[in-house]
Amino acid sequence: MTKNTQNTNEVFDFNTTAYLAGAKAIVVMGDSKDMVGDANTPTDDITIKGIKEQVKFVKRGTNNNLPAEMMDKVYANVTVASNIEFNAKMAYGDGIMVMKKVKDATTGVVRFEEQLASEQPDIFKFLEDNNYVNAVQEWCNDLSVFYDSYAEIILEAGSNKVASIQPCETINSRVSLVNPLTGKIEYHGFSTQWKQGSPTDIVATPLLDRRIPILDLKRKLGIEIDPTTMKKATAVKDKRFMMSLCLPTPGRYYNGKPYWWSIFESGWYDFACAIPTFKKALLKNQMTLKYHIKISEQFWNKLFKNENITDDKKRLSRKQKFLTDLNSFLSGEENAGKSFVSHFEYDKVKGFEMNDIVIEPISSFFKGGEYIEDSEEVTSILCYAMGVHPSVVGAVPGKGKSISGTEARELFIIKQAMMKPIRDLLVLPLYIVKALNGWDPDIHFVIPNIMLTTLDQGTGAVKSVGNQKV
Repeated sequence: MTKNTQNTNEVFDFNTTAYLAGAKAIVVMGDSKDMVGDANTPTDDITIKGIKEQVKFVKRGTNNNLPAEMMDKVYANVTVASNIEFNAKMAYGDGIMVMKKVKDATTGVVRFEEQLASEQPDIFKFLEDNNYVNAVQEWCNDLSVFYDSYAEIILEAGSNKVASIQPCETINSRVSLVNPLTGKIEYHGFSTQWKQGSPTDIVATPLLDRRIPILDLKRKLGIEIDPTTMKKATAVKDKRFMMSLCLPTPGRYYNGKPYWWSIFESGWYDFACAIPTFKKALLKNQMTLKYHIKISEQFWNKLFKNENITDDKKRLSRKQKFLTDLNSFLSGEENAGKSFVSHFEYDKVKGFEMNDIVIEPISSFFKGGEYIEDSEEVTSILCYAMGVHPSVVGAVPGKGKSISGTEARELFIIKQAMMKPIRDLLVLPLYIVKALNGWDPDIHFVIPNIMLTTLDQGTGAVKSVGNQKV
């Protein structure tokens, strides 16, 4: 907090918003528009152990710290944070199920059959050993915020089988500049020091071709023919590869730009954050008075005389007790609706009342509902941009805007259907393992939808894969 001592106007700074106590004014200084613009500016050449040529990585944001700054923005707004959590949970759904696609010999109908651990022990052991549940949850959160996430694939020593798949923090991830000779992004860089300019802790990992990651890995391992050489690779030294799980957006080659980031460029995010800051400033700096109480000096003289109080200390103590009792009388829910009686005299000469005590209510300029409609509007816009219906997450802005259970159920089903592109990415690493570890070719990995049942079918929910209940 800083003070202007010349005019005694206090300036209270709340990050990007300030409240001027002397002028009773709110000043919004924040502008998040420039934060989300990537110029694809490369870093300086970086020497990395084990790589002959120097590597340039593409910066994220002007100071190469955009992902961390974005998370600060998410946590600074209740609606945005809640929507991100909701989208991440909806993407996770009911978890991954191991299914086998079978064909009925008589009817020819193809259906999914859920597999047991006793039927597919290798698959269930892999999922358990790698804590794939945790990996999926991390990818869900990264995809909901950034449209980008990464999976590290580690091969077994002495073979091409996959030993482990682990998530890699998108906040600390960068990709290398396209190699002009191959036309590909060749490396993923992990570092906690990107914003420092010249990281010294970079871990560079070969990045699989985003368009054909499974085929690209097979080519790198010598399982498939490389079309550029028409030969199979023989000397395979890499045992670690990075796989990009991303939602593509037009015109974005290096990093995706989520559509919901439009809330920053449009200015609605800054407006949404300014409203609670404004209210906080009012609570901190605006004194609210309910009553103006006028007590005549003659009243005290009468009180002291009636109670025979002559000592000055006792008079002061009696006065304080009276004021305390009066405050208790005027405050508290249990005292609402009570009447107060005071005595007065009428001066016939001067023609006015002579009151002992007068209590006058004060009308405050701030009624406590400032910007309610604006808050409802901006909440609806943020939810709209992030693909979240407010009623589904429990927020119903405005009066008379609640929805029925049927509408909520249908909205829930629609939202799950919209999650399919993300869910397809979440199981994609398992298809790499399936291809390299020799799992049954008819095995598939799905994230079922949760279908909320209606009352006539009994309360609860059922799982479905497409139009098939499981």
